[in-house]
Amino acid sequence: MIIGFQTANYFARATNYQSSMDAWGEAERKVIETFSLAEFERICRDIRGAEFQNIELWMGHAFPKFMTPYFAEELKKIWQSYGLSVYSYSCSLGDPIRYPRWTRLCFETAKMLGIDLITSGISKESAPVIYSLCNEFGIKVGVENHPEKHPDEIKAIIGDYGDLLGAVVDTGWYGTQDFSASEAILQLKDSLLNVHLKDVRESGMHNPVALGTGIAGIAECVYALKDIGYDKTVSIEQEAGEYDPTDDCASALQWVKSLIDESKSDSQSVML
Repeated sequence: MIIGFQTANYFARATNYQSSMDAWGEAERKVIETFSLAEFERICRDIRGAEFQNIELWMGHAFPKFMTPYFAEELKKIWQSYGLSVYSYSCSLGDPIRYPRWTRLCFETAKMLGIDLITSGISKESAPVIYSLCNEFGIKVGVENHPEKHPDEIKAIIGDYGDLLGAVVDTGWYGTQDFSASEAILQLKDSLLNVHLKDVRESGMHNPVALGTGIAGIAECVYALKDIGYDKTVSIEQEAGEYDPTDDCASALQWVKSLIDESKSDSQSVML
């Protein structure tokens, strides 16, 4: 498994962590408005300092509306200078039926960045349009669960487009929806393109917490990934509105690695 850092963890960084999940939109706008190459270099420095070698790049740090070939090349130079690799572009593909230009911008951005996987929530109705863009750009799309309460809903969206559309299991959102995230991994094993390892404090609400301290069953999710022989990417995801989550993510990286290396009988289900 390739384990990476989801840069959306820093959604509140531009507010100096004076935000919350409820104020996501406002915090995201501030990230976009204040973003610079110098800030991206600081982000990559911090991620590399936490011992990550891979990242999932959030659109707030590579906003489609402002992307150009020059800017894309500068971003690549920065992450490569820190020995980082990017395996996915995490964005909102929007509504390609009503607003096709935005969706195309997202694909164009991923292409300029040299990223061949987009992760996003999409609707069943938009799947044919997304699939057409996947073919045009040579990019796969991982369909991420947020409002979906059962893996069957993700399967229905993927439908007959499974050669270019796949599943992204967000363990925290399944926890929020009170569905077993490890069971979702097992049910979606044949179409998994990426996994967002996220923990949440309680079901019914979406309040991310350090991995292993909530109710999403992160250890069981890692065991499930091992059981199915999963060898693709896993993103450590902990969006924090009120504090810098870097240290928590660094600890999570080491913990997840230890779970991968240990047998289930020797492991603990909470992070120490």
